[in-house]
Amino acid sequence: MKYTLITGASAGIGKSTAFKFAKEGHNLILAARREELLNSIKNELISRYGIEAIVKSVDLSENSEVTNFYEEVKQYEIDVFINNAAFGDFNKVWDIDVEKAGKMIDLNVRALTTLSLLYVQDYKDKDATLINISSRAGYSIYQNVVTYCATKFYVSAFTEGIAQNLRDGGYRMRAKLLAPGQVHSEFVKSAVKDTDVEEFEWNDAHTSDEMAEYAYELYKSDQVVSKREQNGIKMMLQGPVFKYF
Repeated sequence: MKYTLITGASAGIGKSTAFKFAKEGHNLILAARREELLNSIKNELISRYGIEAIVKSVDLSENSEVTNFYEEVKQYEIDVFINNAAFGDFNKVWDIDVEKAGKMIDLNVRALTTLSLLYVQDYKDKDATLINISSRAGYSIYQNVVTYCATKFYVSAFTEGIAQNLRDGGYRMRAKLLAPGQVHSEFVKSAVKDTDVEEFEWNDAHTSDEMAEYAYELYKSDQVVSKREQNGIKMMLQGPVFKYF
């Protein structure tokens, strides 16, 4: 039995993506910290779509848990691996808590890197897909989220590089990158915590459900990068953005 694994599946884009892939008949492994929420989502998915779903409670910002998590899930056949877990912070660099910034790097960069590398090493010869969630902030610097932007620049360059390596090596596995713009989700609530920025909603933002549709469109396409256009009206599917030597 094959599974789609989604990290950060308890809310936002991760949760919506779980519902979209389940609707399309994918069995799921749902990973996040909040086990109670995951179990509620699992039960709804099973009831609504009749798929199989497995819950894994894990804090991927803790380095010690990342490899253990992968060892636990490698017993399953994972044909789609979606690295979605991440968080931001709306403090300027002179105000950001250094420990929190370290946690952001551990989750957004270190965990994603470890899981991506382990998955590629196990599945490069198989019909499998790695999808890493970056951001439009992974191609632009915004003044209040410099550290977050830097983590997403890494995700973008790293994933595009993996995709090129796989193509050059003639491997069957595909690597893809979803780079959303503004999205109505829990992201802002988390990012403004312990800052002097008040909680807000972006104008002309996508919903998490719309991003889940784009994620599935990207999965089914031959493209590497799915990047939201600046006008917020549609998605742009394109080849690699970074120059590859």
